[in-house]
Amino acid sequence: MRVLVCDPIEAEGIAMLHSAGFEVDEKPTITSQELLGVISGYDAVVIRSRTKVTRDVMRAGRRLKAIARAGVGLDNVDVDFARQVGIQVISTPAALTVSVAELTVALMLDVLRQISFADRNMKEGKWIKSRLVGRELKGKTVGVIGAGGRIGGEVARILRTGFGANIIGYDIVDISQRAAELGMELARDLNDLLARSDIVTVHVPYSQATHHLLDEKRIAAMKRGSIIINTSRGDIVDGQALLKALKEKHLSGAGLDVFHTEPPREDWEKELISLPDGVTVCTCHIGAQTAEGQKTASMMASEALIKLLE
Repeated sequence: MRVLVCDPIEAEGIAMLHSAGFEVDEKPTITSQELLGVISGYDAVVIRSRTKVTRDVMRAGRRLKAIARAGVGLDNVDVDFARQVGIQVISTPAALTVSVAELTVALMLDVLRQISFADRNMKEGKWIKSRLVGRELKGKTVGVIGAGGRIGGEVARILRTGFGANIIGYDIVDISQRAAELGMELARDLNDLLARSDIVTVHVPYSQATHHLLDEKRIAAMKRGSIIINTSRGDIVDGQALLKALKEKHLSGAGLDVFHTEPPREDWEKELISLPDGVTVCTCHIGAQTAEGQKTASMMASEALIKLLE
């Protein structure tokens, strides 16, 4: 069995594949064209978010039996086509739950207390204490979109038990049992959550159904002065509508780890991440980027791949 590792993963997972007797090639900078040229020689590929496994790649992969994603989202894999041609797709959503949830809460605190803005001014030699009147997370109403998922549920747990926030949850699946366990109130629908939340955080997978789930109309329906946090996928929130709402001060801030293009390159995106006075706090898709999370994802992906191929 030959396995191609297309993106950097932690050494523990690579060692597991070797120990299982697989021939492993690591090509962490392989391009799309290069992948098309070599994929026919492999039984499985291991990827993170950079590599896209398209139907053209799968057609070229005559021996391909499995795609293992060391991470959560599968928007870089044509899952429907993989299912059609009998290629198994593996992901490791449980591995990165804590990493993404903790960053989500950190972004909330940063926006509320303007930590990054204060730090930037301090480094420029400016003492702007009188301008920095923050807000507490305790007692805030946080709307968790996707509260039925692992990350959404962990965010709700941290906020409820650790900060004393009030949680409103929404999902397309039944989350009544989880709501009871977490002390979380159920929203009647998405619009109900948006209208009542001081902070809205997004934790749903990206798909056609969730593209611009928070569009201009829904953003306008949010409470004036509220905050959006997005550590899921950039296009779940309409970025241009978000920019407009922030400039018009309908929203008071946003914490963003994901973007329409990565890295952002369109003019409106650059304006969004550069809004003055700490209105936006932006990180470069680092939700899963912890040593613990990456080690676990690497090992879980390799373990699942070994079981499947054996």
